[in-house]
Parts: sequence; C-alpha cells; structure tokens
Amino acid sequence: MTFCDIHTHTPSLHPEDITVINRIVDENDTPLNAPLQSVGIHPWYIYNVKKQMEKLGEAASRTNVVAIGEAGFDKLAKSPLQLQKEVFLLQARLAEEIHKPLIVHCVKAWEELLAVKKEVGPQMTWIIHGFRGNGILARQLISQGLYLSFGANYNPEALVAAWPHSLFTETDEARVDIRQIYQQIAASLQVEDEVFAAQVKENVRDYLLG
Repeated sequence: MTFCDIHTHTPSLHPEDITVINRIVDENDTPLNAPLQSVGIHPWYIYNVKKQMEKLGEAASRTNVVAIGEAGFDKLAKSPLQLQKEVFLLQARLAEEIHKPLIVHCVKAWEELLAVKKEVGPQMTWIIHGFRGNGILARQLISQGLYLSFGANYNPEALVAAWPHSLFTETDEARVDIRQIYQQIAASLQVEDEVFAAQVKENVRDYLLG
C-alpha cells in the first residue's frame, strides 16, 4: 500500500510514502530539499508581509513545492484578523496564479474563511488541514467545495461526511507514523485498510498532486 501524509513537519522514514513536508516562511527563511513540500505564511507567524511574500513567491515556483500554505485564520493568534485576511488573500491568489492547491489553517474563524472563499472564487483545491470539527461543520464546508485532512484527533462523524472523495490524511506535528493514523481512521469508517489506502491515494493524485 502507498501511504499519504499531506501535511507534516517531520520527514518520513519511509521513502516510498507520499509525504508533503510543510515549511513556514519566516524572517529567516531557509529552503528545504524535501521531494514534496508545501510553503506558506502561517497566521501565527506574520512578521514582515512584504519580505515573507517575496520569499514565498521565490519558493512557490520550485517544482518540489506542490501546494501553498498552511495559510489561514486563527482567532487565537496575536496578529489582527484583518491582517490575517490580507495575508491569506495574497496566498490564495498566488495559489490561483501558479495553479497549485492551498493548505488551509483555520481556528474559530469558519465564517471568515467561507467569506474569503466566496470572494476569491478559487479554481484550485483548498484543503483544511488538521480538521477536528463535527459532522455538521464538515458537511457545510464540503458543500462549499472544501476538502478535509484528518490526523490523530478527529470527530468520527466528520470522517463519514468527508469519505470517500473529500478526505486526506496527515500527521502534522504529532510524533506518530501515518500508518497508525490510517489504521485508526479506516477502523472508524469500518473500511478495509487496503480500500482506505487506495481511496486516499486517488484523492491525493486527483486533488493535490494533479
């Protein structure tokens, strides 16, 4: 089976996996050499927008960068929400310009996210990473064309809402093998491991890697 981890900060010990390493663009940005990566300005780490966007623009054109982000909204962050919106819009429009998906970080700001999505009208895939919301919220987001990525902690009803075509898997910052998350989610969905793995791989090929 092929295992897919679409958002992590830790290199995989298994080179045969499809693993997307996330890099946050900061003031001391250092490029990575990971085969697949996402690059973005996290709402917790907004310092110098002009400089960060310049670095993001340089990184985004690299062939090993398969997605922009994580970008988004977080009402627990120190950065003002209006500034978060401005930075998110810049990244969302960059993703459209270079035809790459957007990895979305969202905490307690779903109305704001959906309002911006309506404003942008994206053609590229938007994937909400680390989704822990309930089934009602999951169905609402999916109905608006969003995709959901799940890690070690999740609401089982949200899994059901996202399965089969709107579901991705990740480890994020958790010190856990993606194989464990696969087994856990497949068991929650009452789906055979092989069937689950095949569907996630299809979703990654269709909506993330293109």
